Amino acid sequence: MNVYEILEDIGLSKNESKAYLALLETGLTTVGKIAKKAKIERTNMYDSLERLKNKGLVSFISSENSTYYKASEPSYLENLLQEKERRLKEIMPRLELLKKLNEQQNKTEVHEGLKAFTNLLGNFLLYNQPIFVYGIPRIAPEKMKFFIPHFHKMRIEKGIVMKHIYNFDARDRIKYLNGLEFTEAKHLSHDFDSLVTTCICGDEVLMTDWEREPLTTRLMNPSLAATYKKYFELLWKSSNI
Repeated sequence: MNVYEILEDIGLSKNESKAYLALLETGLTTVGKIAKKAKIERTNMYDSLERLKNKGLVSFISSENSTYYKASEPSYLENLLQEKERRLKEIMPRLELLKKLNEQQNKTEVHEGLKAFTNLLGNFLLYNQPIFVYGIPRIAPEKMKFFIPHFHKMRIEKGIVMKHIYNFDARDRIKYLNGLEFTEAKHLSHDFDSLVTTCICGDEVLMTDWEREPLTTRLMNPSLAATYKKYFELLWKSSNI
């Protein structure tokens, strides 16, 4: 991917990209010279420069005879991306709400892969409700080692409680988790060993098979989620620290 394609990916049009790069190369100059350097029609160049000014990527100086244009620092492109990210974050709650309102009361999805599972688990944070997990095999923490610290950091910042029940006596892991805020962990005997992890939060239940590539079934049903929460509480009472 060349520099023009990258600039277009972050929100500049083809002509805007050409104009901006031409200005970086030439420095302070007139519209005619920019148009010639960028190989863009002069009339189209005025429109591109105006849009670049609105994005904070071009400044200008007017004199009696002409107007001179100058490219802003390339670091301003990062500001452009940050502003887009900020605006996206502002509307995300509304988009999530619209999505949920349009979903059916009962819904089942199947997702394959570790990335899909981490995305689904990350979405639990939108509920701002306790998260319950049981049936955690040894392989799961190892596969999740690059994601789970960040997940716990975000969860704790939001004050969301999370309870874990491991399939095995994971003493070090359980000790670590019990040292975190809003976090509790226990383990069950080997009689309950399973390669399927069940995660419950809000109206959702995730069941993930870790035997090969993680395969997650997502169930969205308030009554079903409530039943799984009750089952979790029974397991919790039978678990050991």
